[in-house]
Order: sequence, then structure tokens, then C-alpha cells
Amino acid sequence: MNGAQEPSLQNKIQFLQAILWLLFVVFALRLFYLQVIEGPYYRLLSENNYTRPTVLRAPRGMLLDRNGAVLCRNQVSFSLVLDTAKGGSLDQTLLSMQRILGLVMTKEEVQAALRRSPVPSLAVLARDIPTAWMQKVEANQDEFKMLRIEMELRREYPFGPVASHALGYVGLLSPKEAQKLRVSDNDPFIEVGKSGVERTANALLMGKNGLRMAQVNSLGREVEDPTLKLPGVGIRREPIPGQTVHLTLDIQLQNILEQAFGEEHGSAIFMNPSTGDILAWVSLPNFDPNLFSGAIPASKWREISEDPSHPLLDRPIQGVYPPGSTFKPFVALVGLEDGVLTPDTTFYCPGYWDFGGRVFHCWAKGGHGTVDLLKGLQDSCDVYFYHAGDLIGIQRMDKWASFFGLGTKTGVDLPSEISGIFPSPAWKAKRHLGPWYPGDNLPVAIGQGYLTVTPLQLLSIYATIATGGERFQPKLLEGPPKLESSVSISPRTEAVLKQALQLVVESGTGTACRIPGVAVCAKTGTAQVVAASAGRNSMSLPKDQRDHAWFAGFAPAGNPSVAFVVMVEHGGHGGNLAAKIAKAGLEYLLLGKKPAQPDVGTKAAPEDQAPNQETPPKPDAPLKARLNPQEPPRFITARYGGGANPRGQP
Repeated sequence: MNGAQEPSLQNKIQFLQAILWLLFVVFALRLFYLQVIEGPYYRLLSENNYTRPTVLRAPRGMLLDRNGAVLCRNQVSFSLVLDTAKGGSLDQTLLSMQRILGLVMTKEEVQAALRRSPVPSLAVLARDIPTAWMQKVEANQDEFKMLRIEMELRREYPFGPVASHALGYVGLLSPKEAQKLRVSDNDPFIEVGKSGVERTANALLMGKNGLRMAQVNSLGREVEDPTLKLPGVGIRREPIPGQTVHLTLDIQLQNILEQAFGEEHGSAIFMNPSTGDILAWVSLPNFDPNLFSGAIPASKWREISEDPSHPLLDRPIQGVYPPGSTFKPFVALVGLEDGVLTPDTTFYCPGYWDFGGRVFHCWAKGGHGTVDLLKGLQDSCDVYFYHAGDLIGIQRMDKWASFFGLGTKTGVDLPSEISGIFPSPAWKAKRHLGPWYPGDNLPVAIGQGYLTVTPLQLLSIYATIATGGERFQPKLLEGPPKLESSVSISPRTEAVLKQALQLVVESGTGTACRIPGVAVCAKTGTAQVVAASAGRNSMSLPKDQRDHAWFAGFAPAGNPSVAFVVMVEHGGHGGNLAAKIAKAGLEYLLLGKKPAQPDVGTKAAPEDQAPNQETPPKPDAPLKARLNPQEPPRFITARYGGGANPRGQP
């Protein structure tokens, strides 16, 4: 019996041994799988229990003016961030935010912030938060598990709204921009340029974030004891700061010009004609770019974007206007160079010209009598240039327009530039406006009709005359000059134009810009806004119906170092405020004079393009300064006008 039981017991023992070996093999394979195959995954999970990745934010590059003045820098700021990856109840977090912080946000607003963020799990709820919030978030971690405070570097513009259109502003990186710029950093605080130089020089200004693995305890707070430092903790990648960008702007000149505008709207550009360096870039009304550095409230954004005075419009390259009489020197140049006109060419001006049964009026009702080219430019005689336009024809003007960049973009290093219109028979036919009639030449010759320019395009005309035919690309970023085109202007034509433009300032319609000891070449201009102003004193009309005022030129006459254009929207006539604004800028650049306040007392000669105009009354109070960096942008209701039919048209 015992013999029979022994084989059965032996079999059982062997079976159990086999089971044990099988279990051992299974455990060994499982251990190999966990430690070798899945080892990196579980190591990462383990590290995440005691480490937290911290972004080392790279500072965005500064902006400096041509003299080294800081136009834009970074300042430390703290923001409130929601992290949905931490778990917890969003509804409860919102209630706690309202009760403890006084911050009221809806679930929809939070979800919108998450959609705007390039990091799907992170949303920036508030920027530049008060110190009290930081303390409250830290003290109430049990209720704010989904919230944390992040330090960031926020853009600061020390001069506030001054030069805001040139500098631009920044905003948080959007998912679309992250994809376009190929930014993959897990950081919701990356800022990119949205307008101005901030946008065009964004690649230079943006740095590259670094990464540090921080050791944290069970509460998520960093452990600073070096004796407890664990593997994997420390800097993984150093941040690379953005480059400092030097601009061609002179912020002192910019201040002087913006101050001289007072409460008027418009634009002004001062530029070195031989390099294209832009010294001042005025667009008014302006805005405070500091508003966009933080989380701008929706109500404030609506106020700015819906303001009828268009404070975000970059007028020097996005505003198009008829150039008025400032276009006449170009017509004179074409006539002289193509042999159609000479300095001795005369026409009789009785105050009008009957051309093909249509009467085209001069701004002077009594006329100018017999007028030669110099007198025609000095007194801005419309009838003289009606005759000149008829003789020259649109084909000749169109040929020379290409040399001066009319009808095309200048290529300035700012975004969203548009081009004005230089009309031609082909342009008119393409738009189904009928054939080009001889009478169409006349309004173009005095800067009206279909013709429109941006202020920068008009500046290009005068800068090209100043250099004797070389046209350089305008630029705000320091760098070598770029020659866009070159055309030979004869010394005789150049001398005639300079003589005529000096006469405009010395004894013509631009006397408000006379500067003792400085030969200024310039031309006034008035661009009609509405047909109702034809034959009337523009200053007697409501503000939004008054003509636009131009003043453009260069100085000194012998060796021009600056070309300029000033345009005051609904300013009436360029010989008044526009000429005074230009004078303030020229006195600073050429004489080093810094006015305490704009000179508003000089009387101007009667302006062209307005029959029997009177000099507008002197303002009752000094023009307000715009030099306070902390002053909020002013939003003044005013109509932004375009072109209309030329004077004398039915």
C-alpha cells in the first residue's frame, strides 16, 4: 500500500515544483518587462512625483531709438494661470475665485481662454495681478488646486502712446501663430508682435525659452534643501534672450511733432532722403501699447476698435488721400524733363478755365494774371497746372510715376501697408469707368480726381527730388540703405524746383515755416473732402467737412538732410498748422531747438485751393502736450475722410 502511494506523492511534488517554476518565470518576465521594457515610462512617472518642469522665460529684446533711448523694455509681472491637468472642479474653482479673490469669470470665458492658449491645458486668467492675490492663492491651495501664480516678463513702453504705430504692440501667442512660427514650448506666456516693429522684427526680438526641472514636495512646493536633491533635477536648457533692436527713430523729434498736433488728427513723417532712415512716424490719434501688454478687457478693446476716429489705423501707410497741390511739383518736373514746359512757359489765369464746355476754377477767384512756372508753384495757381496737365498728358505722368513709386507700396518695414492710386487709361478701363478723356488730365494735375496717395508715398516724391532722382526704401530698422530706383533729373530741373519751393516758404503760401538761416523747400496743399467745400472757405464748414491740409518738402535746399510730410485731417489749409508742425520738427533737427510748446501765433499766407480764404482764428488755449507716458490715449470723435471730386467740377 505504501509502495503504491509513493509514486502518487512524488507526482504531486513534481507538479507543485513545476507550478512554482512557472510562477517564478512569469514573475521574472514581468519584472523584466516593468524594469527594462517599461522602465523609462515608470521612471518618468516616478520623477513627476517629485519634479516639475519650470520654463525659464527668455526676455524679449528691447527697442532703442537712434540715440539709445529705451522705447520698449520688459518688466517682471505675475499672472494667474489655470491648469486643468491638475484635476479638480472648475465650477468650484470659479466660485472660490469669486469669493476669495473677487475675480468673476464665467465658464465660457475660461474655455475661451483655453482655446486661445497654445498649451491646451493652461489658460491665463489674469495678468499683472496684485500682490494680495498671490498671498491668497498660496494660502488657499486646498480650494485652488487648479490655480497657480506664474512670473512673466511683460512688455513696457516708457513713452506710452508716443510712436505707438511705429513700435506696435505684442500679445500672447495663439495656437495658429504657434503653428505658423513653429513654436512648441509648453508655455502660455510667449508673446509675439501683433503690429508695428514688434511684428516685423519679431524673429529678432523673440528669444528661446529654457527649461529647468524643479524638485517639489507632496504639496507641489519647491524643495530648496540641496542635501535632498534628487536625480534629474536642475537646468536642462539655458534661455536665449531676444536681440536688442535699434530703430532709426528720434524719440525727441517724435515728441515734438506729436505735441505740435495738439488735438488734431493726421500724420507726419520725417526721413533722411539719402538713406531712407525714418526719423519720426506720427499717426494720430494714437493708442497706448501698454494696454495690450496685459489682459485688455473686452470692453476696452471694443472702445478702441469701434472708435470712429480709428486710433489703430496707421495713417502714414493705411490712410489714402488726394495730395492736392503738393502734387504740382511732380507735374512741373515731368513737364520740364520731357520738354513740354520751360521755366518761361506762361499761361493766363483769370480765375477759371473753360475746357470743353466745363469750367475749372482756380482757388483765387480774381485769378493770378499771367503766370510762369515759378509763379505758378509759388502761388499754387490751379489754372496754370490745368494747362500744364493738358499739355503733358497722363501717359507722361504715368511713366514718371513709376520712378517715384506712386501707385505701389514703398516697402517700408511695417506691416499692412496699402498703396494709393495713380490713375491711367488702363486703370480706368479695368474698373469699367469708361475711356480716359482729355478732361481727366486736369484734376490729376492739381492732385485731385482719381489720384490718391498715402503720406509715405507723397514723401517719396519729395525725397526723390531732394536726392536728384534716387529713391531709397523707407525703413525704421537700422541697416544699410536700399536703393529702390534711380532716374536722372537734370540739374536745371532740380534748380528750378528748389527755387520755386523756396519761394513758397519765403513769400508764398508756406511762410509759416520760414526759419531764419535755413533754406526750406516745401509746398502747401489742400485736399477736398466733400463737394460742399468747393468755392467756399473750408474753415467755415463743420470740422468733418473741412479740407485736409498738407505740407511737404525737404531742407536744407543746398544739401537736403531731411524730407518731410505733414498731413492734418480736416485741417483746412496746409499753410497754417501743417506748416507750423513741420517748422517745429525742422528747428529741432537743424538748429537743436526744443520748443516748450508749439508756436501757434504765426500768421500764414492765404492758402491755395480755397477761394479768398481767411487765416483761421488763433486757438484760445495752448495746444496740449502728449509727453506724459502714463497719460491714457485720447479718443476724439472725428470723421476720417477720403477723396472727392476736384474743385470746379459740376
